[in-house]
Amino acid sequence: MASALRSLPGPGALRALLDGAVWRQKVSDDLAQRLLLWVFGCTVIAQLWLWPIFAVLAAQSATACVLLASYLAWVLWGPGRRARYSEAPWHAPWRHLPVWRHMGDYLSARLIKTAELDPRGRYVFAAYPHGVSAISGWVSFATEAAGFSRLFPGLRPWCMTLASNFKCPLIREYCLLYGLRSCEAAACRAMLAAPGSAIVIFPGGAAEALVTEQGRFNVVRRGGGGWGSRSAAVLKRRKGFARVALQTGASLVPVFAFGETDLFETYVPPPGSLLSRLQRLSHRYWGTSQPLFRGAGIFADSGLLPLRRPLTTVVGAPIPVPARLDPAVVGQAAFDAAVDDLHAAYVAALTGLFDAWKEQLAPHRRGELNIVA
Repeated sequence: MASALRSLPGPGALRALLDGAVWRQKVSDDLAQRLLLWVFGCTVIAQLWLWPIFAVLAAQSATACVLLASYLAWVLWGPGRRARYSEAPWHAPWRHLPVWRHMGDYLSARLIKTAELDPRGRYVFAAYPHGVSAISGWVSFATEAAGFSRLFPGLRPWCMTLASNFKCPLIREYCLLYGLRSCEAAACRAMLAAPGSAIVIFPGGAAEALVTEQGRFNVVRRGGGGWGSRSAAVLKRRKGFARVALQTGASLVPVFAFGETDLFETYVPPPGSLLSRLQRLSHRYWGTSQPLFRGAGIFADSGLLPLRRPLTTVVGAPIPVPARLDPAVVGQAAFDAAVDDLHAAYVAALTGLFDAWKEQLAPHRRGELNIVA
């Protein structure tokens, strides 16, 4: 018995074993999180690699060509076209997958509610900033990584994304399974038809992604370029979300994602340079953007994954819309004036939301929010 007791590890050895087990678990969790982020990144840029694959398959196989043509006809002109702006019998079955909590843990993601929302209401969540890929939208609204359903029980969030995603095989089905819908105005209005619906839209979109930099919230630099520390909120001319709110009677909710612009380091080419012109052409004709960025890697410090930075999304108080407005009834001039008033109220609310939380959530910022464009 004595020899058996002497063979047991002492307190120091047990602590070393436990520390080693904890370290191995942390390494395993970190690798799993990075692999998940890599998969997520592949879906974000899926059109860039899926279309070439489909083109090669169609060129080498008549069967593949017929299948691809039939699919495109079905989603562009057939019954499949309705899916991008209609509810399904189920709502986003994959949004509750627990795997996305790993992504939330990697980013220390939090969702903060500042006001109660009636689960029977209709809401337009207009979120800023977009950043490189609007990761806050995925973590906070498209999945349960930050606990949306716990904070807003009864609301069904529909994240609005590029219409081109619903023309590409596989990525279309992937978007539908997570409750994503087309950001076209008609789709936004359709998704707000039922009580308890909330659409989530990033008005800055691809244009804002091209001017996103780390750390600041100020006007875009007019000259020079480089790996920078500045971001801009593209908002002054973005009024479509206000039009949708007025046409549907949905309350407008300001949302600000602190940390979104810190997830990548970006390079903004000098205005007029070849890279800048190519980016603008891509945005103009394809509706997508190709910002130049770098972040973390799977096995290295540098790569294309988001940096491990805290991401906190703050949902502000709703701006009520008293009644639906139809420009055909009230007149275009009166409708445009109402849009301007609601847009101004939203800008003030978004600025107030930023000012109320900036000291707590952005203490190391290098500038204040300055809404441009």
